This record gives sequence, C-alpha cells and structure tokens, in this order.
Amino acid sequence: SEILAVKNGTVKHLDRWRLLILPAKTVDDEAKKAIPQILNEEIRESHVTNRPESEVTSSILESLLEDSDAMKPSSRFSVRESVTSQFFDGVFCNYFSLGFDATIAYRFHNERELHPEKFTSPLKNKMVYVMKSPAALRAPKLKKRVKLLVNDESGRLVKLPVPDDCRSIILMNIQSFGGGNKLSSAGVANDGLIEVIFVSNLPRAVATCATSKALPFVRFKVAAQTNRVCFRTKCPLHCQVDGEPWLQEEGVIQVKFHSRNSILKNVRTGSSCNCSGDPTGAVVR
Repeated sequence: SEILAVKNGTVKHLDRWRLLILPAKTVDDEAKKAIPQILNEEIRESHVTNRPESEVTSSILESLLEDSDAMKPSSRFSVRESVTSQFFDGVFCNYFSLGFDATIAYRFHNERELHPEKFTSPLKNKMVYVMKSPAALRAPKLKKRVKLLVNDESGRLVKLPVPDDCRSIILMNIQSFGGGNKLSSAGVANDGLIEVIFVSNLPRAVATCATSKALPFVRFKVAAQTNRVCFRTKCPLHCQVDGEPWLQEEGVIQVKFHSRNSILKNVRTGSSCNCSGDPTGAVVR
C-alpha cells in the first residue's frame, strides 16, 4: 500500500535543473543583445566581483548568437510538424535531449494525439514506437547544427566539441533514460552535475539500451559532467524533456543546476498481508 511505502521509504535527494529556451530567429537585434545577460544572470545573483572573468563569460555567450554559419531548415521535417518559437523557462528532473531520439518521441506523440485508438496496451505502444524508429535513420548530424558550451571545474564556460558523427545529445540527471535504460556508468542524481552524452546513431543506442545492464562496458562514455550547459541551435531540431517532445526553432538553450529536493524512495519490504514495496525502487513523491 502507499501508506506502507511511505512508512518504510528512505529519504533521498534529487537535483532539479532549470531549462531556459530563448528563440534567436524570431526576435529583433535589440532583443538578441539581452540574451547573454539573461543566460549569465547567476553571476549577478552570486555577487561575483571578478569583472574580467564575467566579461569573458559574456563574450563567450555572445558568440553563440553569431549567424555567420546559420543553416537552412532541414527538408527532413514534415510540413505538418509545428515549429515552436516561444520563450520557455521551466524545471526538469530526469533528462533533456535533442536529436534523433527526440524525433522518434515526437512522431510517437503525434501519432498518439491523432489516433488514440491505436494505443490501448503497452505492447501496442511499443509496436508503434518501433514503427516510428526508422525516422532516426535519416536524422541529421549535429556538428554543424549545434554549438555547445559547458562549465568547467572552475565554473568558466568552455566550448565542448560535438563529434562528427553525433546525431543526438543527451543530458542525464537520474541515469535512467527512456523507460529505465542505463546509458552510462557515471554520475548520481544528487551531485549537482549533469552528464553530457553524445550518441551517433539508432543501432548504437538500441544495442546499449538492450545490453547495458548485463554488459556495462557497452555504455556510452560521458563527454562532460557539469552544472551548466548552453546550446546554440542553428536550425529547427526535435527536443524532449522528461519524455515530452517538441520541434524547436533555432535559438539558445541553457540547462543549469536549479535546486535539490528531498524525496522518498520505496524499499522492498515483506508483510503478512503479502504487501511489498515496489521491487524497482520507484520514487514515491
């Protein structure tokens, strides 16, 4: 029962991450000038007195808005797909990604909205998801479509190169992605750091998800562990946060540490009434 789960639960801590999305294409030049200041607001909030370092950080952020290498929208998107170009400011706990995995989730979500009668059981849901997966095979490479900055150990923003074959960038907080898949061996959910993972293609991702629990060596290497990530997307790209997908217009995306919450984690227990805690160790909020 839920009462027993609360009684026997253990207190754990879970990091929360602020997601800020600023459209770059639909705002005028005057508004663009304010984007680095908005992204850099924690410097002012923390009363940082190192002015030269603050100016360097602002300069790096301004470089995200350079349009000299802007790209044309991809022809891979359907004319029915609605591109989001609105400002967003919210918080998530699990993961954020952009690339082919978000494309699959987006196609799955649209199909569920249009034909809810197809989604009547977990098995049917998985079948539809598999049917939408071939879209990932046509996903574009991200090296020329995304600029990426992360905080280093000293808190300074530095460039993180995107690999030539990268088709998805995943930021992991809870080390459980897309229904419980363990993509890497690094990080915990309460260390104030988020893991940056580059994924090259769908077959590699499927192989990792299918075998990573038994074969830890097939998991992805973590490109960076940081408390802040800034993206500059140069064309519309599919994104998802905690499993909710959308098609995002080009712009600037920032993910940074927000807060840490206390939660209860279910533990396995036994009782004479055959009640037991969730063996998966699900979180009880």
